[in-house]
Amino acid sequence: MKNILLFISGLVLLAACGDPAVDVLSVEYDAKITVEGYVYPGEQIKDIILTRNFRLEQPIDTSKIILLPTENEVVASINGTPLMFDPVSLTYYSNLTADYNTSYELVVKAKIEGRQLETSSVTTTPAPGFDLVQNNLGDVVYRSQPLEFGFKTSPGTDFYAFSIRADNPTLENFIYDNPYIPNLERKDVEDSFNEYRYQYNLLLNVDSYSSVPLEYEILGLDTWFYTSYTVIVYAGDRNFKDYLLTAKDVQQPDGNFVEPKFHFSGDGIGIFGSAIRDTLTFNLLPQN
Repeated sequence: MKNILLFISGLVLLAACGDPAVDVLSVEYDAKITVEGYVYPGEQIKDIILTRNFRLEQPIDTSKIILLPTENEVVASINGTPLMFDPVSLTYYSNLTADYNTSYELVVKAKIEGRQLETSSVTTTPAPGFDLVQNNLGDVVYRSQPLEFGFKTSPGTDFYAFSIRADNPTLENFIYDNPYIPNLERKDVEDSFNEYRYQYNLLLNVDSYSSVPLEYEILGLDTWFYTSYTVIVYAGDRNFKDYLLTAKDVQQPDGNFVEPKFHFSGDGIGIFGSAIRDTLTFNLLPQN
């Protein structure tokens, strides 16, 4: 799901329960096929990224990260339909158009460091029903009115994710006089620019059978620039939800490492999930 989180491959995953002082360099390397793929009903199934992990102590050769059809002997398919490789985007794709409430199985075979690996994962797309009540909120004056919009739920899908992106952020249109972080200097903003530009939020345990649209409010902590914004809302399946909830935080407060919830069999890690998505826009203006 590139619009919400950038999946970074290349590091071995750790699962050291009960030992916060584990020596990460002592963990035995286990080669894995790393997957980043999303299925969206009504859209072509494409942009599937197949990469590999590396030993922690080994310098990463960036030319070896992507699994290539010839060099790595990649054979990949979805529901038995072979995937093709795009040498420009370095991604795999099919000519399939995804449907609602349908299961898709990704199977990947590849050779990594002389070992023949195989993995598979199944995602089931949400049922139809999710939809934004409106797709453009127009001009909105900063903190003068609630930034709210409604959406209809997908029956059986109780997880929703919101990607909030400033379209044309600059150091000049940053909201320095915001009430959340006082005395921000230009250098402070520059150092953390992308952290202000990209925001995301999650809703769990949503009433997916609601007969009326649900309301969602974009807060001031999600808007840091006077510019136009693009908000992508996702109604996600179980794989989508588990990845977003667990992949970012692999260390508990007590120091123990935990493995993210990956829905792969065999030699795979990463995400193969599905979601219905819709887009909202608005333009944030300063107060007079």
